[in-house]
Amino acid sequence: MAKKELLWNLLIKAVKTLVALFTLVAIGTFVEYLPYAKALPFLSQKLPVGVFLNAVVSLLGLVVFVKFGAEASPAADGILEFVPGAGKLFRSIVKILALLFAYYAFQDAVFPFIADYEWAYQTVFLGFTLFFLVRAGLQIYESSEEISKFLVSGLRPDKPSVHPENKALDTK
Repeated sequence: MAKKELLWNLLIKAVKTLVALFTLVAIGTFVEYLPYAKALPFLSQKLPVGVFLNAVVSLLGLVVFVKFGAEASPAADGILEFVPGAGKLFRSIVKILALLFAYYAFQDAVFPFIADYEWAYQTVFLGFTLFFLVRAGLQIYESSEEISKFLVSGLRPDKPSVHPENKALDTK
């Protein structure tokens, strides 16, 4: 597939995801302002129905966003062919962003039940975020030689640029 076609596919997936996320945000905002959902308890007095429904809507938004990361991964591989494993790197970045969103999205639903143990909630998110951050860093490190060759190839006009399809022609 040509890079232009991959860019169009990526753009379509991004707009589809934005439409779905906008719809979920609109639903969440509407539910948040319902007067009868603010005080109505769900499981206990600590968890109002509005907070629970917002957590559910946030969870759906996370699923949509992470699914976008998985669907867009092959396009990232094709567009950024000078970065081996660009799709895996893209998925790791999407997961980090999803974790940052989830941390704030679920606080209101979780903190009332773990009043003295907020540190546990924070530790779980810190652990997962560090895992995906280290994973992304290692993926960049693994690809650093190919990225460097691509960046430096512009300085050497006498040599053809380094692309995966031209590697077979390299006789070093």
